[in-house]
Amino acid sequence: MPGLPQLVAAAFARLARWRRAPAFHPRGTLFDGRVALTERESATATALGGTGERPALVRLSKGVGTPGALPDLLGVALRTEVGGHVLDVLFTSGRRRLLVPSTGWGRRPYTTLLPYTAAGARVVLGLDPEAPAAAADPAAATPMAFTVTERERGGAPRPVGRLVLVAPHTGDPVAFDPVLNAHPQLRPAAPLRRLRVWAYTGSRRGRGAARDDLHRRPPSEP
Repeated sequence: MPGLPQLVAAAFARLARWRRAPAFHPRGTLFDGRVALTERESATATALGGTGERPALVRLSKGVGTPGALPDLLGVALRTEVGGHVLDVLFTSGRRRLLVPSTGWGRRPYTTLLPYTAAGARVVLGLDPEAPAAAADPAAATPMAFTVTERERGGAPRPVGRLVLVAPHTGDPVAFDPVLNAHPQLRPAAPLRRLRVWAYTGSRRGRGAARDDLHRRPPSEP
């Protein structure tokens, strides 16, 4: 009899196979970008070895895949490389402990919702759009900028960096996984971590994602 890991992976594989795309956030646009950490005392910068700017790959997508301008849970998937480690961090439109649908990329903040362990602290990471009136078509809105925030338990979000989408990416596809592609000092905290591994694994299997897509690094110059 299949156990819970097999059941979860199989469910996500079926949905991805039916969609011929990721089980959730099935359609998206991939961008080259830059991400910078600017606050040396932040838990995130401490975990990643300090401040600085790095190349990034960023995917904007709708969670369910609603057509046109209909509201959806909007997603921002960020990939960068730190000390030889590919790092994926996924954000969804919402605030604090609540995900909120949105109709535009600049209209709501974004959150990881679940906490990360960073330099001995637990933080929730976020993105605040810098241009609330950004175009509905993300490809027409570049360059698009976000303020990177972190929030410790009981505290308010504080700015710790900046993410800029420079131009649409014209290279190979990317498969994001925030659990497998984590940094030793910055990784998703324990709640639901195993469930996420099973879900992402099933989704990749269902759509036939190449293994290289999981480990592809951002280009050195966007």
